[in-house]
Amino acid sequence: ITCTFHAQQLEDIQNFKISDGATYSYTKPKFLDMFRYIPNDVFEFGKYTVQKENLLWTGMAVGGTLALIPFDQKLLDNAQELGGPLGLAEDVSYIRLLGIEVLPKDINGTIYYFGNGLTPILLSGGFYIAGKINNDYRALNISSELIEVLLSTGVSTQIIKRITGRQSPSAAIESGNPGGHWTPFASFKAYQTNTPNYDAMPSGHMATYIAALTVITTNYPDVKWLKPVGYTIAGVMAFQMMSSRVHWASDYPFAILIGYVIGKNAANRRIKKEVKNNVTGEIIEPRFSTDFTFTSRSGYNMVGVVIRF
Repeated sequence: ITCTFHAQQLEDIQNFKISDGATYSYTKPKFLDMFRYIPNDVFEFGKYTVQKENLLWTGMAVGGTLALIPFDQKLLDNAQELGGPLGLAEDVSYIRLLGIEVLPKDINGTIYYFGNGLTPILLSGGFYIAGKINNDYRALNISSELIEVLLSTGVSTQIIKRITGRQSPSAAIESGNPGGHWTPFASFKAYQTNTPNYDAMPSGHMATYIAALTVITTNYPDVKWLKPVGYTIAGVMAFQMMSSRVHWASDYPFAILIGYVIGKNAANRRIKKEVKNNVTGEIIEPRFSTDFTFTSRSGYNMVGVVIRF
């Protein structure tokens, strides 16, 4: 009986060699896993922002936001001027099916679609099918995690949006408010009736995209092209949303923090990591740093971010 039980336990764990020094182990996910961790994700994000060891990252997100707010209108104007000739300054449009935005009609809509909630749903479906066909527990866990982070970032960003009440660029331009006005703790009725007047900060699209990207890159750290390609797309999407008057530049720093923390928590919760020490006896850990830059070229004020892995 003991031997049979032990064999069954081994079958319920799959190991994936990430590198010579690391192995990731997974168990088969349960259906409700994608829902039951949502309250924990929201709570853990809130706790993360005030923990001493994380104050650097929280400070960078808050500092980046505060540094960008005075330049938001100018940066938005510059983005529209640069994006106009590229077709990125037009309103996004989609082909709808049963009221759902299914397919983008142009390049503008295609870029914006990366942060659409339907994207992680489609990715989740793809990983689920691959996981079932190949009996791959990692793919099945990623499928579950993508739905989890979609819902968790949605809850987190909605809470902050309703607290900040930041006017979106399109509504601000229409009402003649450079930089947009702020209505903290707008009433539920006002928010639902005229959402663009209150829902700019933080960017839900950016938080959703970063969370989904973080889930995939955390599970596949050995696929080196995922991060540079993924974060390049994030930068293009950030520019596109400014050019099409959806978001201000200052809507992004905290959205990136939300997506990254929630994505990391969801992925790491399901991975059992075995990491060997390197030859010097030090634990092998990923390095991650971010630097913001502000420049002015040919009359355009520009902001940049350098992320080192």
